Amino acid sequence: MKNSSRTLLSFGIALGVLVIATLVLALTLGKGNAPLMSENTPQGVIQRYLLAIQEKNYLAAYNYLAPSDPKNVNEPIRSYDMWLQQVQNSVNSTWKANLGKVTISGETANVDVSIEVLRPDGPFGNPVNANNITFFLKMVGANWLIISPADLYWLY
Repeated sequence: MKNSSRTLLSFGIALGVLVIATLVLALTLGKGNAPLMSENTPQGVIQRYLLAIQEKNYLAAYNYLAPSDPKNVNEPIRSYDMWLQQVQNSVNSTWKANLGKVTISGETANVDVSIEVLRPDGPFGNPVNANNITFFLKMVGANWLIISPADLYWLY
């Protein structure tokens, strides 16, 4: 290999490592601690659910999910153990979330969330995978609970 080719290859590798390191630092250190929103609002429930997942406080996160309706055969019953197994297999990614539009209609609500997941993909690939997700909530008693999505498909 010629000396100039080696130099160019070394420069490309160094540049790729620098880009990946910058993204990791931006996504982990640039998390700015947003103030906690009220837990009795849909956006506050989503914020606390995502924080609980990020902090690996899975029981707290699970408690923000609406219980499955055993009368609805189209919706599988989610036990904590089944949900926990699925969550633990998908939370090894570095990610951040931004809350978007909130729509409340009586006892139901939708909260749009933009989630960016870091997946290093070489020097020429896009290392950030952006997902726009709408969480659906319902009022159960005095609490807002998440109807869907109950799984974390956006972290795979």
